[in-house]
Amino acid sequence: MESPSPTPSVQWRSTISVSSGDETERLTSGPIVAEETVMVATRAGLFGLSLRDGTERWRRDLVPAAVESAHGYGQNLASPIVTDETVICPTADGVIALDIADGSTLWRADNVTGAGTPARTGEGVICPTTDGLTMVDTRDGSPRWTASVDARDPAVADDTILVGEDRTVALDAETGQRRWTVPTGTNEHAVVADRTVYLSTGNDLVGRALSDGSEQWRIDRGRFLAPPVVTPESIYAVESPGEAGDATFAFDRAADGKPTPRWCSQVGSGAVTAAAGDGLFTLQSAGLVAFTSDFGDATWRYPLQDGLQPPAVLDDALVTVSPEGVVAALGGD
Repeated sequence: MESPSPTPSVQWRSTISVSSGDETERLTSGPIVAEETVMVATRAGLFGLSLRDGTERWRRDLVPAAVESAHGYGQNLASPIVTDETVICPTADGVIALDIADGSTLWRADNVTGAGTPARTGEGVICPTTDGLTMVDTRDGSPRWTASVDARDPAVADDTILVGEDRTVALDAETGQRRWTVPTGTNEHAVVADRTVYLSTGNDLVGRALSDGSEQWRIDRGRFLAPPVVTPESIYAVESPGEAGDATFAFDRAADGKPTPRWCSQVGSGAVTAAAGDGLFTLQSAGLVAFTSDFGDATWRYPLQDGLQPPAVLDDALVTVSPEGVVAALGGD
């Protein structure tokens, strides 16, 4: 995957409704893209737009599940996910699977109350609920198992599910049985790459073995570190020192042992949200900012108000959505 052009232009913009009329707070999910369709959930429903020009292909009137954001900063909408040619959306009334082509209903799991962003594993979907986790079959939405764990955004790697806030729990993806538990919690969600579990615990960034949860290394800065973005060569995480502006740290991944720092770049306030090719992207109060992966130089900025969701990163393109419901595709000419 390559990163977008160093100076991307707006290929198209489209505005979708972000409110059903009863709410004062405007909320959207992050955009997801599949089958040449951009999908975004808002309080007004789930929208499917053409990736080519942003025209509306379909819209479903539903109520996406709202979840408390990390650190008590209001609410977010649980994001839908894509499996094959299906988009699965957690709602206040259950989990619904729709055909990406036209938005028609394929199945509903009315007994599964959505409370977070689902995750795909094998032929199942792991759904955070008000009672824990439920795995449903991707073919018909029938439940396979439930687990009483504290979970909002599960991470799935191989046949293991990682969840937890006050502590981290590993579950068997087929049965939902616990494999291991460690007292180290995470601020938002675990990140898994190459059988290493990356946990942002507040003042530390910890690497644990996926197999048994044993600690492999720890980066202790004594300051808040946001959950990282991990690529085959690098780890990116934003540090919030409190007495100064936030800073993005880039670490070189090591085959065995503690990652080594490569560079640090001030971002004011924000978080790394994605990385691809030779670029990484941060969400800041000024909007979406791109940095080079080698030296951390800021190369371009797409101005938007606070509340911008993480973009969808495609080959030579990005898709963003603003709190006002402006969906935009950015790319090279």
